[in-house]
Amino acid sequence: MIMKRSTFLGLTFVALGVPSSVRPQAAPAKWADTISMEIEQAQITGDGARLDAAAALAGRVAAAFPSDGLIQHYHGYATYRQGILKVGQGKDGSAEFEQAKSILERSLKTRPLAETHMLLSAIDGQLIAKSPMKAMFLGMASAASTKDAMALGPNNPRVWLLRGQGAIFTPSEYGGGLDVAAEHLKRAIELFATDAPKPGEPSWGKAEAYLWLGQVYQKKGDKAKAAELYKTALEISPKYGYAKMLASALK
Repeated sequence: MIMKRSTFLGLTFVALGVPSSVRPQAAPAKWADTISMEIEQAQITGDGARLDAAAALAGRVAAAFPSDGLIQHYHGYATYRQGILKVGQGKDGSAEFEQAKSILERSLKTRPLAETHMLLSAIDGQLIAKSPMKAMFLGMASAASTKDAMALGPNNPRVWLLRGQGAIFTPSEYGGGLDVAAEHLKRAIELFATDAPKPGEPSWGKAEAYLWLGQVYQKKGDKAKAAELYKTALEISPKYGYAKMLASALK
């Protein structure tokens, strides 16, 4: 039996503790804070089950508050992280990336965020890696999303973080390379020093910036600098599983 949307939303509101007589356009601020924290802790610790739970929670809240673009953003972000985790495990994350792309595109209609545009660019990069035949079309889309991200948040450290990550895996003839990545990541670190998002808005990425810059130096052969940067990432996020692994591998 197919459940009517109104019935489904009613049940969702009940599950979230929202009175049936209330149908606000935006979710209570606590939901954005809770979801963002769960996503961050899950990806820092590499806890796939916790990440799945965070994505599911984001999906339920997004269904209850379909006009809340920030919650939609977090639903897309959590799904993107699920794809990244799969890729890190040697699996195909294309389904998650495609789903995240659809969610993030919807979120832009009600809550444009620089991070959303940059995540879309990063997703297209992941899809290119999986299907090089789509490189021309997706490459143009990725570049357009990066341009939109920079227009909306030129001093957003998460924009520069994702640009730096992408540059690591982009050939120099297409504007990438390790030197470009290092410049972007150093800019991200500089901007994180004064990063002060509003309550509920994206605040992730500071430890990641040091970790990815460390990987750039490691690829360039400077293991001492890489170790220093991994150490800093762990000082920021002591439970950062990936940083622990990379630091241990250098010893």
